[in-house]
Amino acid sequence: MIHMQDTEVFICTSPLRKYEHCIVEKYKWVEKHLGPEFVERIILTRDKTVVSADLLFDDKDTIRGAELNPSWEHVLFTCCHNRHVQLQAPRRRLLSWADDWKAILESKRRQHK
Repeated sequence: MIHMQDTEVFICTSPLRKYEHCIVEKYKWVEKHLGPEFVERIILTRDKTVVSADLLFDDKDTIRGAELNPSWEHVLFTCCHNRHVQLQAPRRRLLSWADDWKAILESKRRQHK
């Protein structure tokens, strides 16, 4: 995804409030699993609604914050704690990274044309 033309990828993550090592561990995880080029693309925030983007892939089914209508479309990334959540159209779900995430990106691009 990071090498796709006309695509900027960032990792937007919320640090745990009561865990002092959370931020360091997030950076180490990203470097280990995604590579050092992604470390420079981490956005740490308690409020993801204020981040400007087209898409937000997130495993949390409800994201609330200061901005009532964030700029991004929330695509629910499936994991054990949200499998049961039924989404109402037009909300979308990504089952895994093996799923067709490129189709989601392309559909968003068509909306912007």
